[in-house]
Amino acid sequence: MRKIYWGLVVVFMFFLLITAGCIFKSQEKKSQDKENGEDAAEDAIELMLQEMTIEQKVGQLIMAYFDGPEFGADLAAAMRELHLGGVILFSSTGNIENPAQVAALTADIQNAALKSGGIPLFIAADQEGGIVARFREGVTVFPGNMALGAAGSEDLARLTAAVLACELRTMGVNLNFAPVVDVNNNPDNPVIGVRSFGSDPALVSRLGAAMVAPYREAGVLATAKHFPGHGDTAVDSHYGLPQIDHDWARLSSVELPPFQAMVDAGVPTMMAGHILMPALTGSAELPTSLSPQAIGYLREEMGFEGLILSDSMSMGAITENWGLEEACVKAIQAGIDMIVFGPWSGVEAGDRGRIFRALKGAVEQGTISPERLDQAVKRILCAKKEYGILDDPLPQADSLSELAAAKHLEVARRVARESVTLVRDRGGVIPLDPAGTVPLIWPAEQEEALAPLLDECPFLQPQLLPLGASGAETAALFEALRSAPLVLAGSYNLRSYPAWVELINALEAETDVVLLAMASPYDILAVPGATACLAAYSDCRASVQALAGILRGALEPRGSLPVTIPGL
Repeated sequence: MRKIYWGLVVVFMFFLLITAGCIFKSQEKKSQDKENGEDAAEDAIELMLQEMTIEQKVGQLIMAYFDGPEFGADLAAAMRELHLGGVILFSSTGNIENPAQVAALTADIQNAALKSGGIPLFIAADQEGGIVARFREGVTVFPGNMALGAAGSEDLARLTAAVLACELRTMGVNLNFAPVVDVNNNPDNPVIGVRSFGSDPALVSRLGAAMVAPYREAGVLATAKHFPGHGDTAVDSHYGLPQIDHDWARLSSVELPPFQAMVDAGVPTMMAGHILMPALTGSAELPTSLSPQAIGYLREEMGFEGLILSDSMSMGAITENWGLEEACVKAIQAGIDMIVFGPWSGVEAGDRGRIFRALKGAVEQGTISPERLDQAVKRILCAKKEYGILDDPLPQADSLSELAAAKHLEVARRVARESVTLVRDRGGVIPLDPAGTVPLIWPAEQEEALAPLLDECPFLQPQLLPLGASGAETAALFEALRSAPLVLAGSYNLRSYPAWVELINALEAETDVVLLAMASPYDILAVPGATACLAAYSDCRASVQALAGILRGALEPRGSLPVTIPGL
């Protein structure tokens, strides 16, 4: 028996060795196949690069905007003559009406590129969720990043990214300028605010990194912006050039960690902001978007190998300090791979031609070296290849009916329910007593957002007041409400509306005021005496419904304030 036993052991061990060898060979073959596939793709890109003219290469460096909802003669000429590498869709320029129209538009753009033997385009948009969302009709509308920060859930961040990416890809958008990973720690920041996850670098890093993989799985490039961090600024780079003077210790502990987290998560695209940051750039004159030292740090120290885009070169931070042509050349020289050109600062869509001619002239004169040009174009082509844009750039028109599907809308509702935050409740007034009527002051310009609140809380009595209300209007409303035992006030960035601040503070001196912060939670700073404050971070339908549920006691407020508010 002992001989039989040991014989069986030997046979079993022999079988294990053979199996292990087969597995090893299989894995080795898969690895070799993957390497061969990557080598073949790289060879194909190299061949494309060799066959491109100077004009075609220069055109790939430009991502520009255009006017109108259809593929017209102007855009056709721009694609033909400038060989554009990408276009950006804006609702403000009339590009976006509804999902079916957008899908038809993106299909026309890509078919035109394919028919002309050209290279399919990046088609980009700013679909962050929250206050920056170019698509709002027929798609899932999300509360935005700061709501995700208040929820604090990586799972919800992943689900949000998956829905955003899926719906964009369905319409033919293959590049999203999101997520924002700026750490918003400045209450006076006029441009980031609720676009940020919050003021904690670890929270921003965690939620931002969670969004990368779902975008990749859907075939949409995610973009980490605005490198190296726009959160601690008091100037909007659309209109001026912000400056951050913190030392290196501060930058490396607050501003930069979220971008490193995005690099580590494999984000394919970074957007460089127009921000003066001397500790990083070594200059008090060059913003990061024009700084070889800043871009070099992103590449060499942070290890980013993907595509680097500029923020829009038509923003006031650039146009008020440099000429458009000069700045675009400087950006490519600094290491930016692709120039973004949007509708800011009085430019026109046709000004993309000025950028093309400036870059082409710089290449011909040697100001931009052939090596730098090829390096940038290769990164663009590799990104398009990796995300399937070269092989299948068309929208998924047969899936348009799945936009804003019930399962997608439920993700937005979950984010809203988990995010609304009870910032303060000194008098224990939340939830409200529905027995009587409660007056609610609301901006007249935002009346449409009010409907879900009134549907679920019929005991609210709305009082509409313009954001730019006159003294007579605020005085009349004050007299009408001063004797009410409780007043609710919806707010939208109170720092911009002094008449509202004056009215709410005057009411607070006479009665209990509940502040409903529909955008910035920092609004509590303008009304420090408010009895209670609920932060919704958004006035999208899902957020307003969650707020209504809390006011009437059907839901508990579950969010945690994701920013530090001085004195609170």
